[in-house]
Amino acid sequence: MADPVPQFSYLVEKLKEHSLGFLHLVESQISGNVDIEATENLDFAVMIWGRTSPIVLAGGFKPDSAKMAVDQEHKDYDIVIAFGRYFIANPNLPFRIQKGILLTPYDRTTFYTAKLPEGYLDYPFSEQYLETQRS
Repeated sequence: MADPVPQFSYLVEKLKEHSLGFLHLVESQISGNVDIEATENLDFAVMIWGRTSPIVLAGGFKPDSAKMAVDQEHKDYDIVIAFGRYFIANPNLPFRIQKGILLTPYDRTTFYTAKLPEGYLDYPFSEQYLETQRS
């Protein structure tokens, strides 16, 4: 689609009419099976939605970029950041963010492998988290 803004602007305007509990938006960070830097953002949709209800915003956020999105870029809106891939690779993600622990990189090639635990069940907890559980 050459210019998705008009179509998705219309969609967001129509969704506003239904008093939804929240709007979930995902900024594109993927091209095929490869992560890319976002070249476009969804600010237009955030502005249209306004403060109708919370917005769940996802798309390749890391702790620093999530904080910037909430505290600076969208400070006038009710924004919640969703973590997907990094939550898979970091089963104790909230703890890591709170303590400033580096995130474990994810391996996208293991995300959609049928009947295999690799990629969803085998990422380790941080040592710092495990220490708190032993105490």
